[in-house]
Amino acid sequence: MDEDEIRRAVARGMQDYEKSRPKHKGIVADAESAIGRCVVMFFVALVILGIFAACSR
Repeated sequence: MDEDEIRRAVARGMQDYEKSRPKHKGIVADAESAIGRCVVMFFVALVILGIFAACSR
C-alpha cells in the first residue's frame, strides 16, 4: 500500500463517518423541540393534578 492509497482510504473513511453522523438541526429547531417538550410536560402535570384532585374528593 503506497501513500496515495492510504490517503484515499483515510479520506473515504472520513467521508463515510461524516455521512453516518446525524445532522444538526439548528438553533431554531432545537428551541422548538424544547418548547414542545415543556408544553407536553405541562399538560402531563395538569392531568396528574386533575386525577389527584378527583381522587381526593
